[in-house]
Amino acid sequence: MSALDVFLLYLACGAASFPLTIMLVRGAVSVAAPSRATPDFHRRLDSAMGWSITTWILGVFAFYVIALMIERQKPCDEQRTNQLTYECKKALGAIK
Repeated sequence: MSALDVFLLYLACGAASFPLTIMLVRGAVSVAAPSRATPDFHRRLDSAMGWSITTWILGVFAFYVIALMIERQKPCDEQRTNQLTYECKKALGAIK
């Protein structure tokens, strides 16, 4: 398994574990000492989770674009995507 495969596996597992992490954080906060669980603390926590989710989603989109760009640099016969370039579609006979 190459380093790229390990990295891709890590990202795939992270996509599944991110919602679980949020649930665990919220669960830990709900059983926290009452003196720390003030409304201000909850507002800050909600804001931080909102920003982290936004960052995660933008990161996923960036990863997809980069992976697609890398895949499109391969020869037409080796591309493993359904979003082939116009030249590959023409070369493979999809467009006449």
